[in-house]
Amino acid sequence: MIGIGIEQYGDEHQIKTISVPTEQVGLNDLLISIKASGVNPVDWKVRDGLLKQDFPYQLPLILGWDGAGKVAAVGSDVKQFQVGDDVFFRPEMEKHGTYADEIVVPAHLVAPMPRGLTYVEAASLPLVGLTVWQALVEAGNIQPGDNVLILAGSGGIGSFAVQLAKARGAYVAATTSLKNQDFVRDLGADEVLVYDLGRIETTTKFDFMLDTLGGAAYGDALKLMKPNATVATIISARDAVRPDYVDAMEDELQLTIKFVFTRPDGRNMNHIRELVESQKVRPIVTEVYPLTVDGVAKAHLSNQTGRSRGKIVLSRE
Repeated sequence: MIGIGIEQYGDEHQIKTISVPTEQVGLNDLLISIKASGVNPVDWKVRDGLLKQDFPYQLPLILGWDGAGKVAAVGSDVKQFQVGDDVFFRPEMEKHGTYADEIVVPAHLVAPMPRGLTYVEAASLPLVGLTVWQALVEAGNIQPGDNVLILAGSGGIGSFAVQLAKARGAYVAATTSLKNQDFVRDLGADEVLVYDLGRIETTTKFDFMLDTLGGAAYGDALKLMKPNATVATIISARDAVRPDYVDAMEDELQLTIKFVFTRPDGRNMNHIRELVESQKVRPIVTEVYPLTVDGVAKAHLSNQTGRSRGKIVLSRE
């Protein structure tokens, strides 16, 4: 298993070529030849050492937990896949990642790649798709007619969330910058709230919010929520400082707050595949870099700005 990763925690200068033994293919595993890997904030947070307490890795470590590729070997108990199948997946966070030539993954975390997609497009979907499905469907139980607010609608997660919420029949508003308002509207948002024109203003009150920002942006958005609404957030205490008034507002509105940390799940991956194949959602890839040391460094620096539109993907082809 040859890939790109780290031998010690630090900035992008720690990124290097890593070689580690490939795991044995177990009875219920797949060996996947990786063609492309998505880039997500968790990648550079792991690289920096920000998640050491959550994931006490043994270094060296190959980074990346978002992939698409071709099945190269199949465990003897696996019936749903065969050698040569194109697949996409999010592997287990506790192990080596997808910035690599190959990886062994439990078959129950994998799904057939959506028909008609390239490897690059498919690799952009697992982590954001799983996050959004688990936030909107499992945590939020979004129903037709619900009013849904998405914070940062132009980002990797936000751009998928706008599409999924619309696919479930919701009225969707999303916050974004002035330069991205047309992009977010084209994704299907019914209402675009431009934050850099001042405080976001709307007469709509929302049943559900997906918080991808935290901090003051989340505090400002709370005033738009209905009493007894639900908030799904992917922001932990280490990601953003909660304004002092937030606890009181959450209590006053009697909000249900659910923290979502994405779990790998093959059944959810198949839901995402079905949405793509039915053309209810589409991958949004805006930057592609080669899966090299230099390409990974550039991808991380771009992702760390927090201004990326859609997804960044690394390609081996």
